[in-house]
Amino acid sequence: MRIPKLTTLACLAALAWAAPTLHSQQTDFGPYKFDLKVRLGFYGGDLQQTKYDNKIIGFGFQAKREMFGPGHAIAAELSWEHLPSRWHNVIDFVKHNQDNTNQDWIDKGVLSLHPYWSFDGRKEYAKGMSLLLSYHSKMPSGTGWEPLDQVLNGMEWHAGLRFDRYKVLSEFRWRLMDQSGMASIPPPTGTIPTPPLYVTDPNNPILNQRTIGSQGAFHEEASSLTPGAFAGLRQTINPSFAFECGLRYFGTKHWDMTPGPYFKEDRTHYRISEGSSYGLGIEFAFVIKL
Repeated sequence: MRIPKLTTLACLAALAWAAPTLHSQQTDFGPYKFDLKVRLGFYGGDLQQTKYDNKIIGFGFQAKREMFGPGHAIAAELSWEHLPSRWHNVIDFVKHNQDNTNQDWIDKGVLSLHPYWSFDGRKEYAKGMSLLLSYHSKMPSGTGWEPLDQVLNGMEWHAGLRFDRYKVLSEFRWRLMDQSGMASIPPPTGTIPTPPLYVTDPNNPILNQRTIGSQGAFHEEASSLTPGAFAGLRQTINPSFAFECGLRYFGTKHWDMTPGPYFKEDRTHYRISEGSSYGLGIEFAFVIKL
C-alpha cells in the first residue's frame, strides 16, 4: 500500500506538536530514556548499483540506559527501514556490440544487439527491521572557547553494531535480439524454447546450474540477516528534540544475472547468481524525546 506524502507529513507534524506534552507528562523512568526517530539517508557502493537508487527511509524507537558513570550510556534501537528502487536497463549497447564483432562470436550466433528490441530491465528493493546496539558518550569540552564549549556541552557521539533483516524483492525482465531481429542467444538444441528458459542437466557440468535463455523474466523474494556497523553524532536542540547524523555500513541479499556468457566452450547461456551487496551510507535523524 502506498502512503500519500501529505499523510506522512501530517503524521510527522502531529508527533512533533505532541512531543513537548509527552515529555512534560512522562513517568520517571529513572536511568532509562526513550526516543522516537525519523530517519532519512543516502548510500553508495555496490548497494547503490544493485538497487539503482540511493535513498534510506525509516522510523526507529530507542531505549537508552545510563551506565559506566555520568555522560555514558548504552542503547538498543529497533527500526523499520525501506530502501526503494527503480527499473533500470543495464545493457551497455556500445560496449557489448564492440566486444561481439569478432568472427569467433559471430560463428556462435552472438551478434550485435538491436538497441530498439533488446533490453535488460532490473529492479531490486528492500524493506525490513533492524536492531541497533550502541555505546554513547558526551563529547569532551573545556576548550576555553565559550561558543565551542556551548556546542560540545549539548553533543554526544555514539557507535555500535547493527543487525538488519531485510526482505528483498528482485525482478529481471530481458529480451536480447540481434540486428536481424532474431534471438542473439538461441536456446540449446533439445530444450523447450519458452521463456524463462531454465536448463539443468546433472550429467553436463555446464548445464548443471541455474541458467537462462535470450528472453524471459525472473522474480525472487527472500529475507536474510546481515550484520553491519555505524557511528555518529547527536546534538540536543531542547528538552524535547535532538538531531543526529552518522555513517553506516550495511548490506542486503542480492541476485544478479551475469551480463554475458561465462564459459568459453558454451556462449549460449546466462546465469543467475545469489549473494549479498554492501554499501556505505550517511543518514540523518530527527529525534523526539519521549
